[in-house]
Amino acid sequence: MHPRTPRERRLRDGVTPGSTIILPRSSRLKLPKGRRPQSYRWVWIGVAILIPVLVLCFQIGVIADAIGAKDLRADRPTPILFNGFTVLIIGVDDRKDGNATAVRSDTLMLLRVQPRTGGVSLLSIPRDTRVMIRSRGQSKINAAYAYGYLHPQELYADNVSQQESGMALAAETVEEFVALRDFTYRADYVIQLNFAGFARLIDAFGGVTIDVPKHIIDEAYPTADYGTMRVEFNAGPQHLDGEQALIYARTRHADSDFGRIQRQQQVTQAVISAIRHTNIAQWWRIINDAPQIVGGSIRTTMPMTNPMMIAAWLSTFVQIDPQHISSLQISPQTMPRYTVDGTDLLWDTTDVKRVTTTWLTNAGASVDPATASLSTDVLAQLRQAFDDSWRNGTNYVRTLFGLTTSEGAATVQVFNASRVSGVARRISDQLRSVGLVTNAPGDVLGDIVTTTIIYDVNNHPKQAASIAQLIPGKVVHDKLPANIISSADIVIVVGTDNAK
Repeated sequence: MHPRTPRERRLRDGVTPGSTIILPRSSRLKLPKGRRPQSYRWVWIGVAILIPVLVLCFQIGVIADAIGAKDLRADRPTPILFNGFTVLIIGVDDRKDGNATAVRSDTLMLLRVQPRTGGVSLLSIPRDTRVMIRSRGQSKINAAYAYGYLHPQELYADNVSQQESGMALAAETVEEFVALRDFTYRADYVIQLNFAGFARLIDAFGGVTIDVPKHIIDEAYPTADYGTMRVEFNAGPQHLDGEQALIYARTRHADSDFGRIQRQQQVTQAVISAIRHTNIAQWWRIINDAPQIVGGSIRTTMPMTNPMMIAAWLSTFVQIDPQHISSLQISPQTMPRYTVDGTDLLWDTTDVKRVTTTWLTNAGASVDPATASLSTDVLAQLRQAFDDSWRNGTNYVRTLFGLTTSEGAATVQVFNASRVSGVARRISDQLRSVGLVTNAPGDVLGDIVTTTIIYDVNNHPKQAASIAQLIPGKVVHDKLPANIISSADIVIVVGTDNAK
C-alpha cells in the first residue's frame, strides 16, 4: 500500500490531525435544541419569590412594633388558635387636648373567631351597663378602661403603659360580666383603636358599603372640639369613606344607644367584607403603608408575628361569609329582665349567660364545659416538639462538658381534678404570689383524683421540687396523660388532698 498523502490523512470533516480550528462566535457554547441549562431559570424564580416574602416578613415586624401591646393580666390566656379565640374590641375616645380624664371606652364589642370553619360572631355591650370593676367597685362598664388608664401602677406594675393597663382591666371586667370562664373561654386578645385610626383603616381598604336601613338625622353629633353639628344619612346602600363611616357608627341622637350599637356592628361587618374582598395588589400597598395608617391609633395584644396567628386569620378570611356573620347585643330586645338606675343599666345575670351561649354557638364554639375540645392543632404540636428537642439537646451537650443543665423560667398550669370549685384558681394565685408564671387554670375531665401530681414535662426538676414544697404533691418526670393538653413546662393536677 502506498503511504497516504497529507491530503488523504485529513478527517472526514476536513480537519487535519494536530491542526487548530477557529469556530464561529455563535457556535462556541451552542447546545443541541432542547438541552439548554435550566438551573439559572429556577434560581431567578426562587429569588423572585424569596424577596417579596422577606420584605413582607420585615414589614409585618415593623407593623407589630408599631401596634403591639403587652397583656398585663396575671393569668393571661394562652389559646390554641385553631380551636378558636376571642378578641375584645375597644373603641376609645381619646381626643388630643390634654384632658386625660376624658379617656373612655366608647365601644365594647366581643369578636369570636373559629379559624377551622371561618365562623365569626359579634357581641356588643352597652357602655351604660353597671358592673363590678376591680379596685373601683360598682360602675358603668366603660369606666373600666378609663380607671385602668389612670391607675396603671396601682393595678399592675411600675413602668407599664397607660393604654395597656386600660386594655387589661377592660378585658378582666368584660370577661367577668359575660361569664366567659363558665364556658372555659377567655377574652384572649384585645384591640384598642381610637376614632382617627378607625377612619384611616377604612380609607386604607377603599371605604365600606353600608345599606342604611332608614333615614337618619342627628342634630347634635359631637365634634372633636366638644361642640355639635348636624349629620344626615339617607336610607339605602351607600359607599362611605372613613370619616363618614365613623360618623355613621357613632351617631345616636336619632334613636338610642342600642341603635348606635347596631350601626357599629353593621360597620364592623362591612369592614370584614372589605378585607375579605381585597386583592393582592391592594394588600401589598396596605401592608407597605400600615405603620402610617395605624401607628399611634391602634394597639393590640395579638402576637402579629406569630405564624400560627397569621395562619389562623388567613384560614378565617378564606372561609368566612360576610353576609352570615352573627351579630348580637345585650339590649332590652334580647334581655327583657333589666332595671334602670339613673343612667345605669342592670342586667339579669341568667339572661347575660343565655346571650353569651347564643353568641358562642353562632360562631361554632362549644358551650358545654364537659365536652369542650381539648385537642391541639398540628402546628402547636410541632412547636412543642421542637422546643422539647432543643432543650433536651442543649442540656445533653451541657452534661457532656460537665456543665449544669439550664432549666430556664418554667411556666406552670394548674388543673382541678378534685371537683371542688375554685381550687385551680386559688392555687394559681398562690403560685403567682411567689413570682411564678402561670397559664390559665382549667379542669380535668374524668374520675376524681385524690393525690396531687406535679408533672415536670420539660425538664425543670429544681422548680418542680420547689413547687412540691409549696403545694404538697408527687413529682413525676413524665409526659401528661392523654386527657390533659397543656403547653406549660410544669403541670399540676390538683387532687382532693389540696382541695380544702
